[in-house]
Amino acid sequence: MLRGLTTVCFQTRGVKQLVNVKWVKPEYVPAYKPQKSGDLENLPNISQSSIPEDYALSEHLKDAPETVKQLFSVAHLGKKEYNALVKKELMDRVRKHKYDDDTPETKIAKLTGHIRCLQDTMEQFPRNIKTKVCVQELIDKRKKLLKFLRQYDYKKFEWLLEKLNIEYKAHPEDPHKLTRKESLRKLTEMHCDEIRNNKLADYRNLLESQQGPFLENKLKALKFIRNEQIELKLSITVTEQDISKVEKQLDDWKIRNEQKQELKKKKKKLI
Repeated sequence: MLRGLTTVCFQTRGVKQLVNVKWVKPEYVPAYKPQKSGDLENLPNISQSSIPEDYALSEHLKDAPETVKQLFSVAHLGKKEYNALVKKELMDRVRKHKYDDDTPETKIAKLTGHIRCLQDTMEQFPRNIKTKVCVQELIDKRKKLLKFLRQYDYKKFEWLLEKLNIEYKAHPEDPHKLTRKESLRKLTEMHCDEIRNNKLADYRNLLESQQGPFLENKLKALKFIRNEQIELKLSITVTEQDISKVEKQLDDWKIRNEQKQELKKKKKKLI
């Protein structure tokens, strides 16, 4: 019925819209953005005066003057050495020992460092098509590794997501294209459901307001029937339990009614 109503409202020409529903086109988010890739953290805080790993092992550099150290620092050597330190910092979070480079978690950490470096580059140069394609390929490769780890070792998968601050977003099993017609149909169904729920709530409130007088009349009728049966010495069909049950229901209704009245008074004061 709702689909037929939607078809009449939005497809037939010359027919006025029966339901006031506004469709808003979803905002486009590029695939390399952290919102799509699932990266909840930016690049780690690495000082520009840091020395790359290959040069840091040199004993001569440790005793060298500050000017020489600045020449071998990340700020002077360039982006490549900085990216290597980013990957190393993320791999150190998950590796088991110094030579742990081929396990799935270290591979994922290395890919994560590479992805975040490329995302930073894309923020500066959003029209770099080559980098855009590269970061998308790396994101897809990381998703495959995460899917493998999730399937065979779920505890380590959850631990890895927490360490690297990643949100796992799997590929949809059945990719579905969002259309305006389908969105309007869903919005119309939501609008109709809201109208129906409001009407049901109003009718429920009406019945609850009539419940008190009904219980009072029922209580009087039960007491009258019981007294008449006792006076005429007939078989008693109305017991004391039936009367006490109705009295309890009436007391509960009075308590609920008082609470509703207090809430209405508070709303009026706020308004």
